[in-house]
Amino acid sequence: MELPGFVPDDLRQLVRFVPTRGWDAVAWRPMLSSLRSLSWRYVSGRGVTRLSRELSPGLQEVELGVPPPDVPPLNALPMGLQRRAAGDRLLSLYFTQWLNPAGVFIDLRSTHFHFRDDRLWFTPNGLWFQVQPDFREGLVGLYRAFYSDDDKALDEALSRMGMLGPELSTEDAEHLKSLLRAHFGMESGAQRFSLDGFKVSFDALFDFFVDHGMTLHSDFVVLGFNLITLYMTLEGLGEAHDVRAISQSVLGD
Repeated sequence: MELPGFVPDDLRQLVRFVPTRGWDAVAWRPMLSSLRSLSWRYVSGRGVTRLSRELSPGLQEVELGVPPPDVPPLNALPMGLQRRAAGDRLLSLYFTQWLNPAGVFIDLRSTHFHFRDDRLWFTPNGLWFQVQPDFREGLVGLYRAFYSDDDKALDEALSRMGMLGPELSTEDAEHLKSLLRAHFGMESGAQRFSLDGFKVSFDALFDFFVDHGMTLHSDFVVLGFNLITLYMTLEGLGEAHDVRAISQSVLGD
């Protein structure tokens, strides 16, 4: 896919993770509008202060803004407990953002983070986005349903996100759920993060959508960008995390 010239390099790097065939499943007009909004905010920095102010009260042991000069970046942390704690705080930030109707900071790459004394510092850039309420609330419901093994709530969440329509047979719907479990990393206990594994599951999801003639809203692609950067940073930290416990602590059962 040839991107418009206004798309900045940082955003282009994320767009490249969407498989070429996968663009056949994306609603183009909303996607171009989303790329235009993200690009303008990235260049201008507009809305970052306001969104930081909206998000901060819900965060635990995460500070938004520029850290003091003596707080080390993530890549300077020794392997072990500090890196695990930093990753735990990052996952908490990721889940907390989806509770915030004002918007989500998309770019969670490691260059935006510092860590000291069990506190994570996040300096966001202008890549932020406000997804549709049904999609955001559906995603929160999806995480709650996956981690509580509630199949009925899972169906309701997927329907709300526009991903489980009458065109799918029962068998196809179950296959989609298995692909989503792999894609979102729905494991219990300690989970390690692999960007290569994420890309395989991302490609498989888009293959499913294309094969079944489904059209995705741009919100799903923006979520993909967010997850890509999350996986990049957690893979770099190299530690295992109890994602189920962190998700349930933030989102509830």
